[in-house]
Amino acid sequence: MVTSCKPAYTETDMATHVAAGYCAATGTYSSHHPPLATVTASSFPEYLFPRLLQFPPDRPAFVDASTGTTLSIADLRTLSLKTATALSALGLRRGHVALLLAPNSLHFPVISLGILSLGAVLSTSNPLLTPDELADQARDSEPFLVLTTAGLAPKLCSLATSRVVLIDDLIAGIDEHDVWALDDSPVCHDDPALLFYSSGTTGKSKGVVSTHGNVIAAAAFLESVWRCRRDGEVDVYGCLLPMFHMFGFSAFVLGTPAMGTTAVLVPGRFSVERLMAAMEEHRVTRLLAVPPMVVHMAKIAAGEPSTSALTRRFCLREVVSSGAPLKLEHMARFRRCFPGVSLAQCYGLTETTGIVTMDDVPAPLQHDHDGGVELSMEPSPISISIGRLVPSTEAMIVDMESGEALPPNQVGELWIRGPSVMRGYLRREEATAAALVARTSEDGGRWLRTGDLCFVDSRGLVHVVDRIKELIKYKAYQVAPAELEDVLAAHPDIHDVAVAPYPDEEAGEIPVACVVRKPRSNQLQAQDVVSFVQNKVAPYKKVRRVVFVDCIARSPSGKILRAQLKSFVRTCELHGEAELRCANRA
Repeated sequence: MVTSCKPAYTETDMATHVAAGYCAATGTYSSHHPPLATVTASSFPEYLFPRLLQFPPDRPAFVDASTGTTLSIADLRTLSLKTATALSALGLRRGHVALLLAPNSLHFPVISLGILSLGAVLSTSNPLLTPDELADQARDSEPFLVLTTAGLAPKLCSLATSRVVLIDDLIAGIDEHDVWALDDSPVCHDDPALLFYSSGTTGKSKGVVSTHGNVIAAAAFLESVWRCRRDGEVDVYGCLLPMFHMFGFSAFVLGTPAMGTTAVLVPGRFSVERLMAAMEEHRVTRLLAVPPMVVHMAKIAAGEPSTSALTRRFCLREVVSSGAPLKLEHMARFRRCFPGVSLAQCYGLTETTGIVTMDDVPAPLQHDHDGGVELSMEPSPISISIGRLVPSTEAMIVDMESGEALPPNQVGELWIRGPSVMRGYLRREEATAAALVARTSEDGGRWLRTGDLCFVDSRGLVHVVDRIKELIKYKAYQVAPAELEDVLAAHPDIHDVAVAPYPDEEAGEIPVACVVRKPRSNQLQAQDVVSFVQNKVAPYKKVRRVVFVDCIARSPSGKILRAQLKSFVRTCELHGEAELRCANRA
């Protein structure tokens, strides 16, 4: 049983500590995987491009399932280096920030690698952001160039200081350029490579600076963890994840090219039927997803025999989920609908440049005489952990009150240290100092405080218990309550407001606004509140439900009592309080 207080250490704990990878002397957990090999490359392109030459040049690196268009490994390398030349002709130089605003496409990894080849810094944005939100991010990141599509360009009308380049125009002209030659004075290992934005609890997103060393480590993690599980066979990955997000970017711009595998893009709005057809046609073996996708796949497959794994000839061996924890009942339903397909979870942050834990339970498989794969009907154990630490990575579970490092099966904040941990937040020294800490003056490196309550069990598997951070996870997107509260505070009929998460089967959590009306503003309705917010934030941040209350619970210093607020909202759900008003959920 998991407890929250630290037990006395005895000699009988030693076997458990060894199995968990725990060192009582230092309070740290170490990875069960062999450490990463020493990398001499000083930049990610210097690491990646020689590797691409080792793989069959005509092997598809990316396939667009909607059109059947492929991008071979040889073309990925050539087009990326030609794109670097084209970007250089536009004036992009080492240290400049280039902002990429685009949905998934074959062009996304090409442009990303072209930017990194110049030593420039790649930043990405969610296409769902509003023009004002994009302008805020651009003011913070100060991009030299913005690369986008014709459909998204109108959102950038307020970016007066940055040059906007259409991706189609850039790609159309790259054949005029020679292949870029990597500079003889290479980018340094510690130079910035990525500037991705992570939602903070104070409302505004913070720019996370990842170095080329961080990026190389992130790619090497995936190769080490995933390649060792397939006995030399080449995987085909299903790509539903947005590449502008760190999970999708690290997996499909960094990881799969470095492994020489194929990624099958399924662009557009998520559809289980289109996904099933793409997986069957392109023989996808490993699918990366977020929990709402897994839940929806199981729900549709359970009710629609035509989408059942039993009626399809799949090569699918494993689904890897991340972004938020999967509930046990959802995992069980998925396994009933997709017998023989392993369902694993992993964990990572923008601040860790991708995953830092991975469930390593292998999929149960049987091979048929044609070389295809039959799905075994023998169920494998369902793991509800987020897996073990990836290579060369350490963890610590820290007691929230005493600050002591905790042994296995004790709950505390998860701290991470390893080669993929960010350099810091852009121009946010105070936030960086709060997130990256050294326990002692003799400590060998800074630890990243994840803000997640976790424990490590006696097998070395990490389990997430709760979040210390106040973020709401809507379909794996991070929604900061403080950001929505700032928006709602401007409403003329709202006296006070607080935003809390509300459980939802498909989305995981939805934002709920607890609203105190101003005197003589009783006409304010739930839909008025929803409508006020919806055009001011990205669609995934919208308030989905509204509770009208008499007051907001606050501390003497005025801080919202988040735990009490969250408990109140859940009570409304359980008992069906009349003041809970359901808003449109389009």
